[in-house]
Amino acid sequence: MIRGFYASRSGIIGQQQNMNVIANNFANISTNGYKAQEAAFSTLIYAKVQGGAGTTVSTGHGARVQSTAVDYSQGGLQETGVPTDMAILGEGFFAVTTGDGEDVYYTRNGEFKYSVDGDAKFLVDSAGAYVLDPDGSPVELEGGEEITPGRIGVYKFPNRHGLELLGYNRLAATEVSGEAELVEEAVIRQGSLERSGVTASEEIVRMIEASRAFGFNTRVLQTIDEMEGVANQLR
Repeated sequence: MIRGFYASRSGIIGQQQNMNVIANNFANISTNGYKAQEAAFSTLIYAKVQGGAGTTVSTGHGARVQSTAVDYSQGGLQETGVPTDMAILGEGFFAVTTGDGEDVYYTRNGEFKYSVDGDAKFLVDSAGAYVLDPDGSPVELEGGEEITPGRIGVYKFPNRHGLELLGYNRLAATEVSGEAELVEEAVIRQGSLERSGVTASEEIVRMIEASRAFGFNTRVLQTIDEMEGVANQLR
């Protein structure tokens, strides 16, 4: 009986985390360059118990969310006509850094703008972080110079699925992802933005599945509780 409690409890927790991932996708359905995420489950350890007549039976302890997978498929493009809007065609990420330049983040959101700092003009993202060029330096423009795609760096990773998910639609390199590598022949569409990779219909289906799984685990927990109550009354 106790194993049933733990198994159903892990299912409830896992589906709640799954719903959180789905809700986050819905919240970013209009976020440029956002990639849909999905909770990846793994089973917990199995135990061998006596099944009678010299046999053993494997009983599980439920499942848990092992990781959050990201679908890096190319998103559709939306033409804006704004010179500072950029969309990557194919693999790679834009690189941005904060004012101190110590931390570098990566994103597919190419909704950039100009920022004036003294006599210098820089290309920044919507949060004010500096966009980096192919040499890893902030993109600085002189006078009335306008931005061109060749001034912007595009970077890839040996294992992009190892990138750490952060806020503001950004990712960070990890030991698992490997170090960033410059994409030598990157294709950037100026005057366009990559739309969110979230599909509403797919997320609705996943939400229904997660809701039903959550309800099933709840009913299992209630049933086991009732069975435990009956067993205690017989003692």
